[in-house]
Amino acid sequence: MWIHFSDAAKFADIARNIIQLRQYVSNFGFWGGNSIAMAIQPVMPLSIAAFFKILGVSDFAVIATSFLYFLLTLVFVYLLAKKVFGSNLVAWLSTIAVGSNYDLIHYSTSGASESPFIFEIVAATYFVSLNKKWGTVLGLVFLVLMNFTRPQAIIYILGLVIYYLFLNLHWKKATLYSLGTLVLGALAYFFFSRQGAIAISQNLPGVAVSDSLRGGVQSVRFLTLFKKVFYNLYNFYKLLPQIMSPYLFTLFVIGIFKWGGEKVQDSFKVASIFMVLATFLVTALSIPFFRYIHPIIPLVYVIAVGTLVGIISKFELLNSKQIPNSKAQFLNRHFTVIVSTFLILLFGVGQTLGVLVLDSRFERNTHNVGKPPVYVQLSYLLRDNTSKDQVIITNLDTWGSWYGERKTVWFPLTPKQLIDPATGKIPFDAIYLTSYLIDDENYYMGPDWRLIFNNPSDPKKWTCEGCGEIADEFTLKGVYQVSSSENYERQEASAIFLIKK
Repeated sequence: MWIHFSDAAKFADIARNIIQLRQYVSNFGFWGGNSIAMAIQPVMPLSIAAFFKILGVSDFAVIATSFLYFLLTLVFVYLLAKKVFGSNLVAWLSTIAVGSNYDLIHYSTSGASESPFIFEIVAATYFVSLNKKWGTVLGLVFLVLMNFTRPQAIIYILGLVIYYLFLNLHWKKATLYSLGTLVLGALAYFFFSRQGAIAISQNLPGVAVSDSLRGGVQSVRFLTLFKKVFYNLYNFYKLLPQIMSPYLFTLFVIGIFKWGGEKVQDSFKVASIFMVLATFLVTALSIPFFRYIHPIIPLVYVIAVGTLVGIISKFELLNSKQIPNSKAQFLNRHFTVIVSTFLILLFGVGQTLGVLVLDSRFERNTHNVGKPPVYVQLSYLLRDNTSKDQVIITNLDTWGSWYGERKTVWFPLTPKQLIDPATGKIPFDAIYLTSYLIDDENYYMGPDWRLIFNNPSDPKKWTCEGCGEIADEFTLKGVYQVSSSENYERQEASAIFLIKK
């Protein structure tokens, strides 16, 4: 069992240090900073640390953490749907639909912080729905936890404040207070969130998301931001089937036009509309990753299922008195249950089953199932050729810190950035370059770095700016190969090691 999500490795690295060093620190850093620990919200690392206490430090404990949050999410999806729609059928089908979403399943088995974050959103929404003092207090607790789980928590905090206002005030007053809350919340976020400012201003069309983490700085204009938002929103619309079930999203859209039900239901729809729209807009304005949209899936699916059941229940068969056949009478009484369940299984569960069952056969034929991923093998090479007190520049992302158990820094965009302007020297002990994702947009190894990587034993060919300093201060320790038969991806891999002279 291996971690396949690099963010999970970042959390696990911090959690291991909490257990072993009793410090909230990370062995991995992005370029331009030291440890990333202070930039990572603590809920997931602390949760993993708790599981490390019980199960030991392992990948299994990391995955068990996110899987538990996924199970808790399903429990609260059931409770929320039942509270909002007052129907056991809606509650069960909502739970099945959410539990069958492939992306949420993937997060639950990868150690991603999306799992606790989605759980907190659903749990907070449920407790606010109760409209009782103790429920409101618990809802506030989850709002605080959200803020310490994911940077985009402000969207859902504001959404749940709106939910509370509409539950407890007349709609005119609730609307006025909600607008004031949104203005204050937006101002607070943009003035005090450094991560938000970087995500908006430094992640622009045609620029890799990782560039800002590797020393890149972009100038930004309003027109550029407008084009970015428009382009990203269009992509979300075009690629909606890759984000969530388009069938259930369609039902969600239909459902938000149906008003006049219970106050809880209408208020829930108002809050959900805000959270869905804000999530799409903020994601389009910042970093357009689908994973930043997925937290709205439970809200969308609950309304979608409630809408579906409401529509199906309107179709009345013949009056049972006019149906002499007992079997037909049974079908008449259970028409809504049978048809709604069939449609959810067809459009909400079937596709995921196809991915899990049929695609797994393809995986077995094209991968070395049971072998470690290539980044694990490369991390082991890093571990075996360095000592724990060394700080290493590498393009291996955080894997070198989690599996390699070393202090690593993600390589900058160009070699010349390694040179300390104050001393003219390179303040690192080793440089470890690998073939890992070197052509991927977010891990791209530029032409200057490739001069070194492709000619490790011939410094005369290192003709880039800053390459001379690397040649003067470092020497080649070795060139390494990983056979395709030794890793999960069936991928040939190579690495070079440069150490301080």
